[in-house]
Amino acid sequence: MTKEPTKSSLRYYVMLVVAMAFWGGSWPSAKIIVGIAPPMTIGFFRFLTASILFLILLFATESEPRRIFRKSNFRILFFVGLTGIFGYGVLFLTGMRFTTATQGAIIAGFNPATVSLVAHIYHKERLPKKWQYFGFMLAFLGVIFVVGVQALLDFNIDYLTGNLIILGAMFTWGLYSSVGKEAMKKLSPLEVTAGGSIIGALLFGMGALTEEVWSLPAMVDPVFWVNALYLGAFVTFIGFLFYFISIKELGATKAGGFINLVPVFGTVFSYLILQDIIYWTFGVGLFLVVFGIIIINFPIKKEKFNAEQK
Repeated sequence: MTKEPTKSSLRYYVMLVVAMAFWGGSWPSAKIIVGIAPPMTIGFFRFLTASILFLILLFATESEPRRIFRKSNFRILFFVGLTGIFGYGVLFLTGMRFTTATQGAIIAGFNPATVSLVAHIYHKERLPKKWQYFGFMLAFLGVIFVVGVQALLDFNIDYLTGNLIILGAMFTWGLYSSVGKEAMKKLSPLEVTAGGSIIGALLFGMGALTEEVWSLPAMVDPVFWVNALYLGAFVTFIGFLFYFISIKELGATKAGGFINLVPVFGTVFSYLILQDIIYWTFGVGLFLVVFGIIIINFPIKKEKFNAEQK
């Protein structure tokens, strides 16, 4: 059952917007870095950075920081790392080698649908009112507008390949959101993100060995390190932590609705950083995405919701 929205929920909405801004910036950053280094090497340094930051915070704030290393918690943390860190990361970085930053960010607009679908199946979670699901339709329509007519005119096989791979990453993320919520029944959001990042870094590290990471020119390229550190510190450390805290407080469906902001931020940052063109459809799409999120998160009194379920 979804929690009742209160004034205190505002802090989690702000955290989600900040996380979505960082994730939006990950698309142009990823487009830049995949042209410098192969996916496994990128993933390894991204999540190695995040793991170090998570462990520092974990040992500084948690009363039992070593819980993530217990054998009893390994299985759930392994699935967190396998789905949302390694699985999503591989598909994300591979897809970005084919498609553009703007189109990749726009595909992320499919995320709320995958998060909601998996949450409904996995946790039996749903919104208080059926009409609130209309928000997903509006947000999805907004994504269509953000794509724009010109994106269709620029279609080619590489874009199609990349976009399909990115779409696969979105379904992996939907599974990750629900697996992560299950993990938080035993562990804190910080422990889940820290443990998942460590598992992901180890999996990427094994892959990086096959790419002979030590011999890559990227190791002496400052552009590689700037983007790797951004992906690790801001996109993963801050973004993932804020996202999971919000999932715990708001539910996977409501938190997932904010992912509709990723294509908006992604498109803006792609324009500012990569000089991607933005069309008039972006304004329409922005309005629909934001309005859709408002509908999804429209406050419903708990007493009224409970009475309607009896």
